[in-house]
This record gives sequence, C-alpha cells and structure tokens, in this order.
Amino acid sequence: MGLNHCIDYLVREHEELLRVAARIEGLLESASKKDFAEHVKTFAELRSLEHSFTGIVEHCHAGDRLVESAYYKDFPQKDLARIDADHSQIVNAVASFREELKCATPDRTMAMILPGMDLVKVLREHVAFEGELLRLRGSPGELHEKKTAGRHRAKRAHEKKRPGATKRKVQKAEAPAVPYTFEPHPELQ
Repeated sequence: MGLNHCIDYLVREHEELLRVAARIEGLLESASKKDFAEHVKTFAELRSLEHSFTGIVEHCHAGDRLVESAYYKDFPQKDLARIDADHSQIVNAVASFREELKCATPDRTMAMILPGMDLVKVLREHVAFEGELLRLRGSPGELHEKKTAGRHRAKRAHEKKRPGATKRKVQKAEAPAVPYTFEPHPELQ
C-alpha cells in the first residue's frame, strides 16, 4: 500500500471522525432540551454510536499499526508528541463519555452532556491539527504532477498514435468510501 493511499485513508478517516463529532453534538443538543420523551430517543441514538466510538479509539492507535506507522515515522518529534497526547486525550474522553452514557437517564443528562462536548472538542482540534500536517506534507505524487504539468516533451515512438489502433481503458479499482478504522483492516483481508 503506497503512502498516497495511506494519506487518502487518513483524510477519509478524518472526514468520518468529523461526521461522528457532528452527530454526537446534535444529539447532545437534543438531550439538553427539556423534552424528556425526546431524551429516551436521544440516548438510544447515542448508544447506537458504539461502533463509531470504537472507530475513534482505533484511530488513536493508528501509529501502532503497520500501515500507518510508515506515515507517522516521518513527522517531526514535537508533532508526534502532540499527536500522541491528542490520541491519549481522545481515548480518555471516549471512555468518560461511554461511562456517563451507560448511567444516563432522562432526568440526569448534564452529567453525560459535558463529557460528550469534551469529546467533540478534542476530536475537532485533533482532526484540524493532523489534517494540517497532512496538507503540509502533501503527497509526493501530487508534487511530481505539479512539477511536470507545464512541460511539453516530444512523444516517444511507442506513444505516437497509430491509425486503426485503439486504446483500451483500464478500470481502476476504487478504494472503499469508508475509512478502514470503521471496516476490516486491508492487510488482514
């Protein structure tokens, strides 16, 4: 798996983390209202996000996995330390929110809302930081394409068009749309 493919996975994973954060925030907003009947529904929806919580924790172990370790090893030490601290903080926030969610009742919502908002906050801050590192690093393939885009070169003999010859279009397999922390790991398939 190439570095560009790994970066693409991480970008999609960040998008999924932000969607989960927005979903949690919306449900917490609903839980903060005085409609007790709505609280029961909100708790059920929050509890149904358990798979997403597991995906968040898996993202925090990305540097330990074989595929992502190649990506993380090139970061400066201070950025790696910040990423590790963020991941630790996120794991603790998920654990705290899960624990409060277990005990949440319609008349006791504030104890759950505060850890949930903390989780949303640390997720967004982490995705912004790590996303910026991704953008700064850029992918080598994109940099190569940008350098050669303006140049014109003479066609080689094998590139010249031959009358009557048709090119076949090669179908590229598209990467799955869901980040791999929310699906089976590609190396284990």
